[in-house]
Amino acid sequence: MSALHAVTFRPEETWSEATFDALLAQETTLAIGLIQDEDLFAMLVAQMVSGDAEILTLATHPAARRRGYAAGLVTHCEQNGSVGSLERWLLDVAADNHSAIDFYEKLGFRRDGRRANYYKRLEGDRVDAILMSKRLAGQAGK
Repeated sequence: MSALHAVTFRPEETWSEATFDALLAQETTLAIGLIQDEDLFAMLVAQMVSGDAEILTLATHPAARRRGYAAGLVTHCEQNGSVGSLERWLLDVAADNHSAIDFYEKLGFRRDGRRANYYKRLEGDRVDAILMSKRLAGQAGK
């Protein structure tokens, strides 16, 4: 998981094996992935609490992008009960990550707010986080 994360995200955003181990040790963590030839090439890691699932990371190997794998992982969780009584997805994404924002909006996520200067770049710049959420079908008005 950490190897996939390292080739998917900026160096200052990558997570170590210890980080993934700590997340996977928690009962509230959902982690699913796609494997080909014993290599993990796409994954979703979420934290589930009281009907909400916060997507902590969603990654697809650069060589496997734009084939629907990431969308498939999200959809699989929504349709196959992987997240139990999920009512809402939550996430944050860097304001300058336009392709990720577009991706989530195509999946039905909406922008809910902004955290100023949330992400720190390696060169020292700071970038806002865009807060997004998606209510699942049948959960409107909750």
